[in-house]
Parts: sequence; C-alpha cells; structure tokens
Amino acid sequence: MIKHIVLFKVNDKSKIEEAKNRILSLKEKIPEIVDIEVFSDIGYDKTASDFGLITTLKSVEDLDIYAKHPTHQEVIQFIKTIATERKAIDYKI
Repeated sequence: MIKHIVLFKVNDKSKIEEAKNRILSLKEKIPEIVDIEVFSDIGYDKTASDFGLITTLKSVEDLDIYAKHPTHQEVIQFIKTIATERKAIDYKI
C-alpha cells in the first residue's frame, strides 16, 4: 500500500471547503483510490498548512494512474488558483 500525503497553504481560505469537496469526489471517479481523507488545520500553529489530504492506493502504479487521471488534473488546476505552497510525501506501508 502507498500513502500519498499533500499539505497546502492557500491565499483564500474561503475556497478550502470547495477544494476539499473536489478532492473527496475523486474517490467516486478514480477506482485506484482505496481511501482518501481531507482535513483542515485547526489553527493552533500559525505556521501550519491550511489543509491537506491523505490518499491510500495499492501500488506505485496506482499512484501514477491517480496522478495522471483527467479528473485529478482538473482538481489540481483549481487548487493551483488558491495554493501558495504545496508539500507532498509518498511512502509504503
């Protein structure tokens, strides 16, 4: 299994819920996604990211399919309009 974690800082926090909903909708459209969790920061640490996601996939090959999927690419294009920073990590479990 692969965990794909991405954290974002944004310039418009009012768009976070829309971004989260778009990300969550990927589960219904990309069969390679085993699980996806999207979350917002609680605001305790002022230097923290604003929101993030954890996606679980079965293999690196599935991660590649997910990354290149047209629906995922649409979500990425939306997030690029609000994100000022992106950090990612992928690891095997």
